[in-house]
Amino acid sequence: MKRIAPAVPFIAALAASSGCNRASAPVPEPPVPEQPAPSSTAATVASASTLAARPSGRDDASRDTRALPNAFRAEDTLGSLQSRFGKDNVRVENIQGAEGEVSRGICLFPYDPARRAYLHFADEEQLLGLSLVRIVDRQSAWTLGEDIRMGTTLAELVARNGAPIDFSGFGWDYGGAIAGFHGGTLEPRANAWPRPGFRLAPREDLGERMLQLPQGDATFASDDPAAASHATEIVVGELTLAFPRQANTP
Repeated sequence: MKRIAPAVPFIAALAASSGCNRASAPVPEPPVPEQPAPSSTAATVASASTLAARPSGRDDASRDTRALPNAFRAEDTLGSLQSRFGKDNVRVENIQGAEGEVSRGICLFPYDPARRAYLHFADEEQLLGLSLVRIVDRQSAWTLGEDIRMGTTLAELVARNGAPIDFSGFGWDYGGAIAGFHGGTLEPRANAWPRPGFRLAPREDLGERMLQLPQGDATFASDDPAAASHATEIVVGELTLAFPRQANTP
């Protein structure tokens, strides 16, 4: 399988821990679900038409949207999130990350995998300066727009991009990280914030066949014949929305 020189991903996305409830009346607290495996880097993508970010200066973040760029704003705080999503659906917790790292953040809808989201902040103690929103549940209803969601295949992403996509091999904490878009339509735009992003993962039903996918700490290109043959078995396994930390730090 072809190797290419690894590119430095934009964001080191931390992994998720426990689980989150729908925005209605509180329900009795169920057992905390098993923690997902530590996640890897999620690449940011361009804010093109369906990924367009919310216009700056407008307070139009909505609790009802499923498009990440329209749901959050850089100035969000614990109070604003509780007001928008419901106090019982916003939980402060320690979020476990890759390589054993832990950060204090917020879990939205801890008991609803269709709406669960993990929020990281520049100031972990005060929970100020939203820096990253992460989605890791395969059944999540969150999207980056009309055509990028959990389960979108690599083949579909390449068609959307109009150019090859480079990614790291699987089987380690940073597997599936996007290393480049070769100037395609998903290439991040300079100074465009917030920035949607995603990470790749093997399709859940592969079982032992996932070992046939690109593996290990190396970078692979989607147009390599060996990778292209698995383009429908590699899917979006994490969604992110990143904000510039320097602009958010109190």
